[in-house]
Amino acid sequence: MPIDSMIAAIEARAYGRFTVAPGSNELMPASSQLTEFACTSVSRLQRNGSSAGWRTILLAEVQFTSEAIQALYSWAADVREQLPEPETADLYMFLLINGIPDEEAARIETDDRFCRKVVQRDSESFADLLDRTFLALISHDAGAGVIGDPLQAALTGLADEHPWTQGHIDVWREILLSGKTGADLARALAWVVKPGGLAP
Repeated sequence: MPIDSMIAAIEARAYGRFTVAPGSNELMPASSQLTEFACTSVSRLQRNGSSAGWRTILLAEVQFTSEAIQALYSWAADVREQLPEPETADLYMFLLINGIPDEEAARIETDDRFCRKVVQRDSESFADLLDRTFLALISHDAGAGVIGDPLQAALTGLADEHPWTQGHIDVWREILLSGKTGADLARALAWVVKPGGLAP
């Protein structure tokens, strides 16, 4: 089934970057209203090494009817009520809607009630759809056709402009991605380098 392929694509993209939660049956549609129209699943991901909450992805494959779309919105609203704060900000819906025109898909995506929505277009593969989400591939090559890593791009630009920084880019990147905030981050960065050598 297409939704099984989407789940496999999500898990493949998550590998090495996110922990995938086993089972989320409590977030599946409670009423027969949606199960009558859709094939559904739930994926929950947490970034590796992070204490941040879980990102919840609601997946559904439906025919393009107004009843099915309304049922999807109701499901998203129900799940949002169950999630603790601040996880409600990381609620997503990845939709495979058979027969939907591109303009209707775009309209659904711009409606951010309850969650962020991404609708697969006829011309898109699952990989293309995921490249429009937080699961996009990260590339150090901005011309590689996938979303580049903005931090790496900024650090690379810095090294190009100030060659003396080249040997410190990896250390700075590690510090900036460490999860430190505020004064701790400033202290860690200040400790690393000045043009003349290590800061005391």
